[in-house]
Amino acid sequence: MLTAEAMELVTIAVLKEKTESIVSRLLKSGVFQPVDIRGIEEGMGGISPFQIDKEYALYESLQSRLGEIAKKTGIRLAPKKELKNFSYDEADKILTRFEEAIKPLVAEREDLNARLNTKEAMLLRLEEYAPFAVNRLPSSYSFLKAQMGSIEEKSLPVLERSLKDIPHIVYPFKKEGSRVALLFIGLRRDRELLDKVLRDLGWAKLDQNQEPQEFSKEVVKKIKDEIDLCKKDVEAVNSSLGKLKDELQGGLSDIEAYVKVKKSLLEAKRYSSVTEKTALISGWVPRSEKDRIIDEIKKLEPCSCVEERRAEELDIPKEEIPVKLQHTKIFKPFELLIDAYGIPRYGTIDPTIFVAISFLIMFGAMFGDLGHGLVLSVVSLFLWRSKKDKIKQAGTLIFYCGVSSGLFGILYGSFFGYEFQSLWIKPMHSIIEIFKISILFGVVMITGGILLNVINAVKDRDYVKALFDKAGLIAGVIYWTGIALVSKMLVSRNGFQPIYIIVFLACMGLLFLKPLVELIVKKKREPVLTAFMESTIDILEIVMGYLANTVSFIRIAAFALAHAGLFLSIFELSRIMKGVGGTAASLVVLVLGNILIILLEGLVVSIQSLRLNYYEFFSKFFMSGKRFYKPLTM
Repeated sequence: MLTAEAMELVTIAVLKEKTESIVSRLLKSGVFQPVDIRGIEEGMGGISPFQIDKEYALYESLQSRLGEIAKKTGIRLAPKKELKNFSYDEADKILTRFEEAIKPLVAEREDLNARLNTKEAMLLRLEEYAPFAVNRLPSSYSFLKAQMGSIEEKSLPVLERSLKDIPHIVYPFKKEGSRVALLFIGLRRDRELLDKVLRDLGWAKLDQNQEPQEFSKEVVKKIKDEIDLCKKDVEAVNSSLGKLKDELQGGLSDIEAYVKVKKSLLEAKRYSSVTEKTALISGWVPRSEKDRIIDEIKKLEPCSCVEERRAEELDIPKEEIPVKLQHTKIFKPFELLIDAYGIPRYGTIDPTIFVAISFLIMFGAMFGDLGHGLVLSVVSLFLWRSKKDKIKQAGTLIFYCGVSSGLFGILYGSFFGYEFQSLWIKPMHSIIEIFKISILFGVVMITGGILLNVINAVKDRDYVKALFDKAGLIAGVIYWTGIALVSKMLVSRNGFQPIYIIVFLACMGLLFLKPLVELIVKKKREPVLTAFMESTIDILEIVMGYLANTVSFIRIAAFALAHAGLFLSIFELSRIMKGVGGTAASLVVLVLGNILIILLEGLVVSIQSLRLNYYEFFSKFFMSGKRFYKPLTM
């Protein structure tokens, strides 16, 4: 668990025509991450990559069409374990048939929805200003055009047919001989078309004196009836689509599974290299899975040639090697905290377990309350119900924080701010002691960072870095000597010992000689004056930096005191409100106050715990990689 899983580069040479079957087997194994061998091995100028871009684009197009059909019909494509045999042409024909089947229904639904939205917008305005007079519509009706007039009664059906695709309202209110007086409302954007249709049907405007002053109830009722009819039509179309959806579901899921498999195969082939007759398939495999994969390949293709090489043996930067962290379910959620900072480089110490311990200790110490811990634990239960892994992991992380907060609440003797017998100390009663403990914890954290940096450097066989780095062994001795010197001076007036000063100055002198060591060991050449000036600056950075790093941990004590202080403020405010508004007002203040503390201080404490880990701990040893191990699968 302290390092990433060991990786091996497996390279398989097969006949070109066998490429797809080999790649398919590798993807089914679920542990193969393809890589372009030409970027790792030298002397690969005679081979070229598979040309798959055109074929890949075809399957991308199929997937896009699948998504469009699913979106328009509301189909949820379910993953299929059993794959049906398709060819691209067969899948294309099936999709074309599906598209043609849904096209008229989707177009009709879109048209109905557009008309429905327009009529509902009209109704909203008409109801807002009812009652109204047509020739005196409010200025906010700027998108409507309303007019009064008459046409021949026999022309009414013609009018409706002519405007069937145009949003409008027609309300006949009086008959005079063969003509019908009516109210006509349409959209101003359609003004020219509306005027032409009305003019062609012999529209005659009414005088303003003839205009009825109020149409609100009748017009509103008419448009509501039209909206209801439109909704029924939409439901009918949706019902037809629903029946069609049941017929399409299975076929679309089959095609989606087929497309995903083909894309995965092409993606893997993209990394493969070919000559005229052979292909090279290379990829990263965990060392624990290597033998199984090779056995499967040999059974499938006995004539294949397989080469495996340890990642450590390859002449490539370790940053290029994918990282597979190996954590149990207990520590898995803490990967979220590591991901936020970076990817630990292959071959270095995985900091997850250390962060898990330090983060929870700091969070609990700053947010120690049994009641608040229980609240966080309950909140985590809701996040566990999510189907997304990241949210579930975040829920588990919150649960851990709740447990830590609750345990420190027991140690502090605090339950929603109410004190009981503590098992350790009470922050407000032991201010000096809690500050000392915070500093001591900081010393332990910084020491851990230095030791991890030395271990990483030794694993890389970079002994100069292990000794002379800013977080190397010599800098560590300076730090520990400084801590011992200050501690002796504070504890005892007669505790000063010259040995501390001698060791302190001797280590500074060794750091000052770093350029000379690099010149001898690493053949690093640079102007002498510049090199020694850099050494001087490094020494100052070490002294000032480590001092600042240690002092930063005082914030643990500060936030522990702030947490207790906020409770005192809430209780005092509650007492005042009880005198003003009674017990109910007092309880409201207590509840709201605790909610505020949990939300606000909980967030701040989380940030501070991360900050102390990232800047005071990770900065000492963390070396970043470029990518996590992500095998391709079918």
